[in-house]
Amino acid sequence: MADMEPTADGPSPLELQAGVHQLCGCGRSKHGWFCDGAHLGSGRVSYELRLQEPASVVMCGCGRSRRYPLCDGSHTVPKQQPWWPWGQR
Repeated sequence: MADMEPTADGPSPLELQAGVHQLCGCGRSKHGWFCDGAHLGSGRVSYELRLQEPASVVMCGCGRSRRYPLCDGSHTVPKQQPWWPWGQR
């Protein structure tokens, strides 16, 4: 199991073995993408991923994914501007 650190640039591939993996969903873990319980008290939870066989999963590096910590391609969608004109300062 590779211990890859989250990046701010974009998606990151992560090779995982078959089994159950607790992935960090809060960004506080000192173990990169793997949960270490640092989310306790934050209102966030870890993401449980069950794999039947070894696989490469794509992790979110931009923080905009609706499936965080897994990438859903949100990094390719331009950010929306506010509809009110005074919010574009």
